[in-house]
Amino acid sequence: MKKILLTIILLYYSSIFSQIKIDTSSVTSIQYEWKIDKNDSTLTKILTKYKGGIYKEEFPNFKKPNHKYPFVNIFESKTDYLNKEIKESLKIHYWSLMNTYQENYYDKNGYSDSIYRKDFQDIGEVARKIKKEYNRNGKIKFLINKNKEKEVYQYNLFGQLNKINIYKNSILVQQNNYKKGLLIDEIYPAKKLSHHYEYDRKGRLTRKYEYDYYYYKYYYSDLGIIRKEKLIQKNDRIIEYSIYEYNPKGELVSKKDYDKSNNLQSKYTYIIEKF
Repeated sequence: MKKILLTIILLYYSSIFSQIKIDTSSVTSIQYEWKIDKNDSTLTKILTKYKGGIYKEEFPNFKKPNHKYPFVNIFESKTDYLNKEIKESLKIHYWSLMNTYQENYYDKNGYSDSIYRKDFQDIGEVARKIKKEYNRNGKIKFLINKNKEKEVYQYNLFGQLNKINIYKNSILVQQNNYKKGLLIDEIYPAKKLSHHYEYDRKGRLTRKYEYDYYYYKYYYSDLGIIRKEKLIQKNDRIIEYSIYEYNPKGELVSKKDYDKSNNLQSKYTYIIEKF
């Protein structure tokens, strides 16, 4: 009886999921992040890149003996380089942490289709189909996201996305504004917070303002990104900053953290293995 019940459950889970699959059969590169100390170095992150823009991110030192799963993310990047500061540029397919893992499935248009989550401590197993609706032109009108919030999509006369309003219990909790297909603002009315994005003429991100105390600056050559800065401020003064350096192929090669007196606080180096 238990075997029959298990089979029925598995068939149910399988039937609600989209058939769109990701391909992780071919590795193109593996990036190792090492934190460099005075007397030692520590491997802090492993980033595997697959064909088609799929990445797997692993944090080898995070898992403890009482954790069932390691800290892992499998996601898809929608940009020319890996920019994790913008959630909109990533599509999460799988994540695991401590005693929980979640699988996210997407439809052929790239929108969330279904979710399967297993938690070995609290909620147990959850399988949920995402409710959504498309308009007559095949563009998404609304969907109920993984947080059970309603996302309502609005377009201009040319069919370009210009706004996403997100509601929870009929209350507006987030508003995303777009211009020429680029995310300009993320506004959180209840929290009185906002994120703002600026771009160059080629549509490349040049600045991101987050909250009131830190922002990012991005620099490019004709070949792609070469440098990124994260600046943390207080009373309009920089108190900490980080510098990310990229090679001509847009691959991250180093990160350095400094205090307000320009003293180096921590240093990371990145080793890339090609396949």
